[in-house]
Amino acid sequence: MRPCPPKPVARIWGGSALGFGPGIGEVWLCEHPLLVKLLDPRDWLSVQVHPPHAYALRVEGRPGKYEAWYVLSPGEIVHGFSRPVTREEVEARARAGTLDEVLNRVRVERGQVVYLPAGLVHALGPGVRVYEVQTPSDLTYRLYDYGRPRELHLEKALEVALLEPTPILQAPPEPVEGGERLLSTPFFDLFRYPLRGRLFLRPEARLVLTLLEGKARLGEAALTPPATFLLEAGEEAALEGEGLLLGASPKGG
Repeated sequence: MRPCPPKPVARIWGGSALGFGPGIGEVWLCEHPLLVKLLDPRDWLSVQVHPPHAYALRVEGRPGKYEAWYVLSPGEIVHGFSRPVTREEVEARARAGTLDEVLNRVRVERGQVVYLPAGLVHALGPGVRVYEVQTPSDLTYRLYDYGRPRELHLEKALEVALLEPTPILQAPPEPVEGGERLLSTPFFDLFRYPLRGRLFLRPEARLVLTLLEGKARLGEAALTPPATFLLEAGEEAALEGEGLLLGASPKGG
């Protein structure tokens, strides 16, 4: 069992709700075998897309990126396009600053899970704090950045972007020992574990586990949010307390 110390990261769009000071837009909770973060946006994040593995390996020489959000506070996100678009239209709108007119803005609620596969154009809106799970890659192509002076990656983004509307995946939770599986993807699973007194876990695959709410004890250690640790496959953990934990396991891990 390995504890994962939090790593606060300042961002130009960062808020102040994560408990690490103003402007801290991200707190990295784990970097391997999955990249797990808390995000707190004060402003819209860039409209972006991540490349799939095949494209990323061929063009960038490293794996692509697939991710999911567990929503901690409600608000709006961008989830793909509101209608079919062409590469030419997206490029023209991105350069003219009118891309917003064809983006699909969706309201999300606390506890909702949003899967963001490679190729899906997306953005996180102001005040929508999330617990983010992703394959350990930093490959992001920006399409539009709301006038901020950061680099765009239009050519690569348009080579991988899905240009048809894409509905949010809706799947019922699946009961598992101690909690429920909220999402199963080809790359990782996302779990939720209510803590009501005692919780015993012995995962079949490596599990990144975060205390999101409440207080707990793990052996002699007292845990407060966002305490995060990595359990190896078959390793046992007995927690006591009251709260909520989220976990993520890599496929094949």
